[in-house]
Amino acid sequence: MTTARRVRRRLGRLRRRLRRLRRRLRPAPAVPARQPQRFEYVFVVTYGRSGSTLLQGLLNALPRVVVRGENSLFVLQLYRAWAQASTFRERHKGHRPRKVQSAFYGIRDLRRRQFTVATRHLMTKFLLGSLNRSDVDVIGFKEVLWHEVKPRETEGFFDFMDAAFPGARYILNQRAHDHVATSGFWQRHDSDEVFAALERVEKMQEFLRRTRPERTYDCRYELITHEDPAISSAQLRGLAEFVTGSCDDALLARLHETRAVAFGPKAFQASQRRRESDGEHGQDAPDRV
Repeated sequence: MTTARRVRRRLGRLRRRLRRLRRRLRPAPAVPARQPQRFEYVFVVTYGRSGSTLLQGLLNALPRVVVRGENSLFVLQLYRAWAQASTFRERHKGHRPRKVQSAFYGIRDLRRRQFTVATRHLMTKFLLGSLNRSDVDVIGFKEVLWHEVKPRETEGFFDFMDAAFPGARYILNQRAHDHVATSGFWQRHDSDEVFAALERVEKMQEFLRRTRPERTYDCRYELITHEDPAISSAQLRGLAEFVTGSCDDALLARLHETRAVAFGPKAFQASQRRRESDGEHGQDAPDRV
């Protein structure tokens, strides 16, 4: 075998090795990452005994909507954790936190986005529960402890909510104060405390109405339960359109059927007592809370 031929063979082997190395080092074809489903969020801002559980039932009668019940407003504690951490970071950011020798090493790497994204993931998993993600478009919860948000926290808290739940919408539910204060849960509280809590929530509602006018909807228990079908229908249709974008006659009929069902923490017992009481007068009315 001539020298030239040996050289050509060696070059051939080297080329093949080089091609194999290139194939190994070549990045894998880009596979489009599956984008996580983006949900729309809706929250009911109200106080106890305002008809909030009835409203919860109405919202869950809407297609592809899941609105959970009360959860002690634990998202407020998540916001407060961020606010405390943020204050601590600002206080100590000048103490060489990038140096391993610093007592505050790493504190500058704390970011608001970390908190808001984690809050979104946590809350989304909680709200979905065992439901199939593909069956739901709108998720949220109703809560009656909004009065625990301190006035000085209001702006920062709802900015945090908007960051955690992009495009979040708020249903602002009210009921006549005298009916609220003399019913259920509030009977165990001092009347001054009760009215202060109700006024606090309604000031918060006004803040949301003023700062997020396109993302708020006003509800009143008295309108939802009004005897005049035209009045109640207007409130129910507006609610459905706000949450889902439309409301045909079939959906409106479904909402009226839902309205007739007893809702609340002791709905069955309450509605049963109501039926027994009303039966003596030839009436039958649902219990709505």
